[in-house]
Amino acid sequence: MQNEMEEVKHIIEEHTAIRERSKVVGDEINDLEALEDLKSLRGSFSGADEVALADKLKELKQAMSCFIDSLRKHFDDEEKLFPGILGEPLARAIILEHRQITEDINSLTAIGDNAALDQISQQSSPAIVMYILQRISALLKMVEEHAVKENVVLQMLLVGLQERQ
Repeated sequence: MQNEMEEVKHIIEEHTAIRERSKVVGDEINDLEALEDLKSLRGSFSGADEVALADKLKELKQAMSCFIDSLRKHFDDEEKLFPGILGEPLARAIILEHRQITEDINSLTAIGDNAALDQISQQSSPAIVMYILQRISALLKMVEEHAVKENVVLQMLLVGLQERQ
């Protein structure tokens, strides 16, 4: 039982870390959106602005990669732990949300790979960049909402586990 409590506490701590990584990605998106807004106001980028956009896109890719890697590991850990402590029906519901989030990540990754963001920024295709940024923002919101639901369940579980001691 103590081991289960420690594992649940660890998952809750991971939710905090995932939120922090999510904020980093969100900050990168805000920077890119600000650059895109400047671009539309100016009509065209100077060479320096194009470099700034390419750099921000690279930073966004790195932040997203770190975020996605940690999220996948987190999901794997939860999917091993939850059936035994939450019961099969609730664990299945959580796993279904994990699958939806994973499908959205895979879809988004495919768009980014196919669209070649570096080339898009060089070709000044703000519509595609903005679409991808909107999809990333929606994904971050979905992950945040999922984590909030899980935290409610896990906090209740901790109370129940502590009561049994």
